[in-house]
Amino acid sequence: MKLKQQIRRLLALECVGYFRPAGCVWVLLLAGRGFSLAEIGLAEGFFHLVSMICEIPSGMLADLLGRKRTLAAGQIMSGLSAAAMLLSDTMAGVCLGMALSAMGYNLASGTREAITYDSLVAYGVEEGYLKLSSRQNVVYRLTAAAAMLCAGATAAVGYRLAYAADILFALAGTCAALSLWEPVVTKGQRERENAPLRGLWSRLRAYLGETLRFLREHPRTLGLMLFNALVGAFATLLGFYLQDALPGAGAHPALLGPLLVAVGLGGAAGSHAAAGLARLPYRTAAVFSCAAIACGYLMAASNMLPLMAAGGFLAVAGDDCLQTLTDARLNQGLPSDQRATLISVSSMCFSLMMVVLSPLTGALVS
Repeated sequence: MKLKQQIRRLLALECVGYFRPAGCVWVLLLAGRGFSLAEIGLAEGFFHLVSMICEIPSGMLADLLGRKRTLAAGQIMSGLSAAAMLLSDTMAGVCLGMALSAMGYNLASGTREAITYDSLVAYGVEEGYLKLSSRQNVVYRLTAAAAMLCAGATAAVGYRLAYAADILFALAGTCAALSLWEPVVTKGQRERENAPLRGLWSRLRAYLGETLRFLREHPRTLGLMLFNALVGAFATLLGFYLQDALPGAGAHPALLGPLLVAVGLGGAAGSHAAAGLARLPYRTAAVFSCAAIACGYLMAASNMLPLMAAGGFLAVAGDDCLQTLTDARLNQGLPSDQRATLISVSSMCFSLMMVVLSPLTGALVS
């Protein structure tokens, strides 16, 4: 019963904690405020620079202080990010908002997967992780699609009300995170719960050494992280491009929301498809995912609204399918005490790719 309650609360966190009317169309909102695509690309690059720096420390904090606390802190950071975007009209303020958003992302990435996997480990049913992770990703994508459906209304009401709504949902997400129970499956986790701050600095240094040692001893794991990050970066950049390209191709503001929803629903389709593709060898499933993203790029370049939206759908589907499969494959080989830290390394690889590719892409298309 406790596990079922945990699963329900994890899914509830996906619903309320990641419903961001402003955050899901931040490119559109910044463009509407007069920022150029080059500036938006720099802001995105700054987001990933901060994310790259903070990713591993945030994962270590999750492993050392507890995953529930870290998820709640991530929601608070997201709320502060929305407040910064609401209150600022300068590039410096936008960068501050992006930095806070990056820290919120860091505190959630790896932590969400770790608390989910270890909740199943605590009951000896970790073989069900792929199915549950797929459900989480579907709910997350449907939540993002619902927020995206409000894109036209978000643009109409203005960025201030939109970011105010993001702040309220971040507060609701904080409450949802604090309602979770903390799975304890190792001796180190029991010691952490008894005294979470005792010897924190020395434990952080020890965790860093253990993480580096694990990656040296498992180069295939690091290669898997880098491959997934590169593919995800290309799919993400296409999604950002479409937020600006669809209006340029003639999409009416009332049509923009449904088109972006159609694109976002590709993630739900991809996460759902991952369970079926899991029966295939990982490399074969990865080829299918990459082919979907490549086709998405070709269709997005057509300058025809239906094809552009369909291309975005395919790219997001391929990305989420590969992400779900890779996440399950990685978790099977990670030690529980370092799970959030090592998954954060995977997220850091993504940020590294985006730091390089995002400003370059923004400059090329502006």
